[in-house]
Amino acid sequence: MKLTSILFLAMFHFGTQNQDTLHTQIKEIFQKHTAPGAVVVVVQGDSTLMIETFGLANIEENRPVDPSETIFRVGSISKPFASFGVLHAVEKGLLDLDRDINTYFDEPLVQDASPAPVTLRHLLTHAAGFDDRYIGKSARTREEAVALGEFIKNQLPDRVIDSGQLSSYSNFGAALAGYVLEHADGRDFNSIMKQEIFEKLGMHNSTFDPDENELTNFMTGYFQTGPGLIPLQYDYIMDAPAGMMVSTAHDMESFMHLMLQPDGLYQSGVLSEEMATEMLSVQFTHHHKLSGGFGFLWNLIEYSGHRVIGHDGGYIGMSARLWFFPDHQTAIFLATNTMEFGFINDATHVLTETLLPEPHPAPSAPLPERFYSDDRPISDFAATWRNTRYSKNYFTKFAVLIGFMGHEFTTTSLGDSLLIMPTYTGEPRRLARVEPLLFQSIDDDYFLAFREENGKITHAFTTGTSANERLHFLETRTVQQSFISGTMLFFLIISLIYPVLFLIRKIRKKSHISSSLSRFELGVALPYTLTILMYGLSMLFIQPYEIVIGFGYGVPVLFYISTLFPVVAFFFTIFLSAVIFRAHERPVARKVFSVLVVIMSFALFGCLWYWNQVGWKF
Repeated sequence: MKLTSILFLAMFHFGTQNQDTLHTQIKEIFQKHTAPGAVVVVVQGDSTLMIETFGLANIEENRPVDPSETIFRVGSISKPFASFGVLHAVEKGLLDLDRDINTYFDEPLVQDASPAPVTLRHLLTHAAGFDDRYIGKSARTREEAVALGEFIKNQLPDRVIDSGQLSSYSNFGAALAGYVLEHADGRDFNSIMKQEIFEKLGMHNSTFDPDENELTNFMTGYFQTGPGLIPLQYDYIMDAPAGMMVSTAHDMESFMHLMLQPDGLYQSGVLSEEMATEMLSVQFTHHHKLSGGFGFLWNLIEYSGHRVIGHDGGYIGMSARLWFFPDHQTAIFLATNTMEFGFINDATHVLTETLLPEPHPAPSAPLPERFYSDDRPISDFAATWRNTRYSKNYFTKFAVLIGFMGHEFTTTSLGDSLLIMPTYTGEPRRLARVEPLLFQSIDDDYFLAFREENGKITHAFTTGTSANERLHFLETRTVQQSFISGTMLFFLIISLIYPVLFLIRKIRKKSHISSSLSRFELGVALPYTLTILMYGLSMLFIQPYEIVIGFGYGVPVLFYISTLFPVVAFFFTIFLSAVIFRAHERPVARKVFSVLVVIMSFALFGCLWYWNQVGWKF
């Protein structure tokens, strides 16, 4: 009763005038950004403070966004809802969080050399250890799409680390959890979610598989290119539990109200209060001193001093955010029909500044009187680190090379006592060792943790959910970019100059320059040059948004050809090596140049192999 009275007074204080002011602020923010349409839902206690739509659901039809009828993608916000389905089945006794998922199938689904089993607990906390895979995860039409089980079996990525060791965000992990549910239940995933979750939550217009009639009210997605927006056709995300859900503003409003009730999920028949509490509590963190953690497919973070339970979603043609502020009985949902978070970030800032009280300053973690020390030097923790969320064994690994994924940062030692790392603004942050694998900043309230395996430091953890792997300096983006660019330029010059020299010598009837060394050097250089040209040509035959989603519809045929050219160059390099060995009559300087070509070719081939640009690693 006391809480209700407080919320009533807060609502009275907020008042109609303030609501109008807030609406005006959000509208002004919307007009500053490129999204054609947007939805904003704000719930506090028992009341809806805002359920507003802006702009158009479809520009070509001049169709406005309707809070009741317009359905829109929520992207990765699908994952928390998928967790409801899995945990509901756990409470029914159909599934077990800690059972090896292979035991649910007649034949093992996860087949690798790792002795560590994969469990639903691992899948629901992004800790199963799977590689990141994007190629072929979407289909342009319903006819091209395959069932969830078939997709899982065909696209099962490699496990790159034992389960439970670290957390690395995984669409595939969430999709696999949904498939285990589907297989154990006997119904398809969408039917389970419709009957067991959405209907009970009062979300009657939400689904993981909208039919053609529902799609007539779809909020069309748009992709920004140059000065304009490209309308996108609705496509089918085959790892459906990870990102295929659609909903309406009113459905999300109903859900947010229910979630803010202490026993809302229990009263709806979805989850017990105990399971709901467990779902929204930290189930995985790399270290308890680090910020953030994972519940069961829920992100637990801090924003502007406020505790947040929520999730964001992003895909071509959409962006969305669902956040709960449990300490203030407040929830916000925002969605737009472009893959751009500018509006959502700006609106989130205004909403939290307006609706939530000024947070109390968090007490600074006191530095210990004496720092931890042992025989391990601080330099053991100095290295370059790469975020683990990227494709390690597939063609799309090059996204790291171009800076699209796999953010890197460097730690350096300062004397024998401090570790230096950059802040997000680039300023140096000084950290002192306070535990064997934990450092604390002496400049701000920040912790950095590490993972050790077989006596070696292998990973750095910047948050409870973000893992970064240690790199050899030759693997770093800067070194790789410099070397690949330099060697490609070297071989391009040879490819351009040698044919001219051959032609001049032929005209002058001087054939000795066209020696076997020169011919094989050109044989090495041309395939690498053709690799560059084929990449450029391939880009002309693929839409930019397909690259953004990691070749979600598959890789164009020309890329298959481009990855074969380095193999041709490799064989020419072997032949050149043999010719060098036999070319006794050639001057030493001439042979030294040929040796340089061989060394650069083998090194470039190794780099391209490292980035999965050799052979069909699709």
